[in-house]
Amino acid sequence: MSKNRSAEELRRQAKKRQQKSKQDITTPVSSDEAYRLIQELEIHQIELEMQNEELQQARSELEQTLVKYTDLYDFAPVGYFTLDQSGVIINVNLTGSRMLNVERSRISNQYFERFIITKYRSDFSAFLKKVFRNHDQETIEIVIQKEKGGELYAHLEASASENKRECQVALVDITLQKQSEQKLQESELKYRSLYETLSQGVLYQAPDGKIISANPAAEKILDTPIEQMQGKTFKDINWLTIHEDGSNFPEETHPAMVALRTGETVENVVMGVYAPQSGRHRWLRITAVPQFTPGNDKPYQVFTTLENISQIKRMMEFNKLTPREKEVFKFLARGKGRQIISEALNLSPKTADKHKENLMQKLNLLTMEDVVEFSKLINLD
Repeated sequence: MSKNRSAEELRRQAKKRQQKSKQDITTPVSSDEAYRLIQELEIHQIELEMQNEELQQARSELEQTLVKYTDLYDFAPVGYFTLDQSGVIINVNLTGSRMLNVERSRISNQYFERFIITKYRSDFSAFLKKVFRNHDQETIEIVIQKEKGGELYAHLEASASENKRECQVALVDITLQKQSEQKLQESELKYRSLYETLSQGVLYQAPDGKIISANPAAEKILDTPIEQMQGKTFKDINWLTIHEDGSNFPEETHPAMVALRTGETVENVVMGVYAPQSGRHRWLRITAVPQFTPGNDKPYQVFTTLENISQIKRMMEFNKLTPREKEVFKFLARGKGRQIISEALNLSPKTADKHKENLMQKLNLLTMEDVVEFSKLINLD
């Protein structure tokens, strides 16, 4: 009944306005004035029709934009989440729900923390508080536990809304990146283990020849700790280098320097190195390999392998000894002194001493311990 009375009342008021309008129109107007009014009404009608068309066009464009935005939001490669201050999920796009392996309809009103493995939950809680406390965008890396099994390494970027009631979170899947980093770390560990335990010495040198690093084998071969080698060249350390014929081996012709200069590998070069620190002369077989960064044809460093062939060279020199020199060496290896050697071989003590001096020099032996060690190596009877 009330609705009917309201409709009747509305109709009655409309009639009153109509009658009032008629009273106003009763005022006589000229034909020109009437024509002008009709023209204005027609123009006004056309304007209203144009405005209506524009509104319809704007509505159509808005609907198309909304569809595009919805597609962009839902099918973006990034997961988008809207969270409240307590971390409850208010909204999520399709990509985000797929990342969690959960139907979109089941994610809303759940705590985002539920999908984070326990180890990272406290970090995420602190991160969320920071997001709502600060105005800047915040980032964090966490691990997501998917509902149907499996883990996802996630990079989160979040910023709070102006009213601080909710925040927008972008979730980027960095699982492949993390797996690659893990494999790289494993590879580096294997390389480091190989580098540290390799029996061959390895040196890394910069383009100016300065030593960057050396493995333990190189330290042992060169009788020099890495602390004394790093940042220095062979010349700086005062290592004396010679060719097999005893001639000087200039630093600019060292295998590493040639490899850096030419960009080509230099293999199996024999070099004698005398280190003043130990007073020991070593014969080394050296191979130098230049290394390049992608797109560059000039090496940024060179790695050099050092193989101690002193024993091989010593063996070659031993085989060149005269029968008398070998007899003297046998007595020396057994710890016999000059008197016994001179009597057994019918030599003067002075000649016996001279033989010993020549042998030590030819075989590059510094001490009697070196003589005994070498005799064991060649199974001297």
